[in-house]
Amino acid sequence: MSRFSETFIAFEAPHYRRYFVSNTISSFGTWMQRLGISWLVYRLTDSANWLGIITFAGWFSSFLLMPYAGALLDGGRRRQILVFSQVLGFSQAMVMAVMTFTGAINVYWILFLSVLLGMTNAFDMPGRHTFVSDMFSDKRRLANAIALNSTGFNMARMVGPALAGIIVAAYGEGVCFLLNSLSFLPFAWVLATMRLEGDSAARSDKGPGESFSRRIIEGLRYSFGHPLIFPMLILLSVSSFMGMSVHMVLFPIIADRMLGGGATTLGYLTGAMGFGAIFAALGLASRRRLDGIQRLPPAAFGVYGIATIALAYCSSLKMALPFAALMGACIVFGWSSSNTLLQTISDKDKISRVMSLSMMSFSGMSPAGGLFMGWFSTATTTRTAMIVGGIFCIISALTCIMRIRHVKPDFNK
Repeated sequence: MSRFSETFIAFEAPHYRRYFVSNTISSFGTWMQRLGISWLVYRLTDSANWLGIITFAGWFSSFLLMPYAGALLDGGRRRQILVFSQVLGFSQAMVMAVMTFTGAINVYWILFLSVLLGMTNAFDMPGRHTFVSDMFSDKRRLANAIALNSTGFNMARMVGPALAGIIVAAYGEGVCFLLNSLSFLPFAWVLATMRLEGDSAARSDKGPGESFSRRIIEGLRYSFGHPLIFPMLILLSVSSFMGMSVHMVLFPIIADRMLGGGATTLGYLTGAMGFGAIFAALGLASRRRLDGIQRLPPAAFGVYGIATIALAYCSSLKMALPFAALMGACIVFGWSSSNTLLQTISDKDKISRVMSLSMMSFSGMSPAGGLFMGWFSTATTTRTAMIVGGIFCIISALTCIMRIRHVKPDFNK
């Protein structure tokens, strides 16, 4: 089998092909809405603080619910939970669209709807990741499927924001919200109609009398005591808090004040990140072996910190795009490789709880980081905030490398 054909071995499973296409469509809508919300908040408030507050509200509501979500997902019925979360996502985006079209939207409604979406994402994000493990028993195909998911996600990251920037400039933010709402429907249909032999989403591995609190404590004890899982969670937490918040919160400010552009410039910046991310995801998908994958996350987030510092000194879009692309590649190398590592070394009956903690560490720490970056960039400068964020990413990467340098992963779980 050629290296090219091995890049797409997960597509040999028809159910995964349908999952991949519908999940990618949903990701397109998600990234369009994210840019639309960022620009709408900035247009309504002209405030970095409000950008941070909105980011905080959405992600922190996810953060609080994720331990419960992981315990529920490990208890069974992953498919049903995912279908319900698509219905909720559709409803939230449609309300955003209608209120924007009618002119009833304001920053307080955006705050409220962001909290609702965050609560939905608490179940949706870990559910999407761990449902892939229900499709494959072979670790190589599972790792390939995880990497291909990143490819689809980052295709959406590349094209979605660039398209959204054009749409916002021509028609307004409401069209982005409407398209996102419709993008949930194909994924919900695929999930509802998919049938997998031995599907663990349809059964519960836990006794009916076991409490959620006991499941949560068991998952925490397992993750924090693991020689690889715990250092990865710390790395993801610090990199998310100090690094990911740069592009999540500060990109509109960078596009406007540092690069002298608007919504289209913001779309190109975010699209460049997706462009770099796609190549990184394809590179991960073509890996023939899992050996050494534990070294990729700290290396990637360390380079991300360096790229963030370099971006802080860019004064034009032409200078900024290569570093934005490098940041996108590093996010995929770091997040996808850690995702693959955690799913392939975790015990099967604890995988949703481990992934929920991973989501809390990476996505869930973004709210506090977004709030901090919004305040810190206002109190100092955008450039200073970017440099500090980059330095912390580098320090956390070096610390992780020292912690795991003698640990050998067990991929036979």
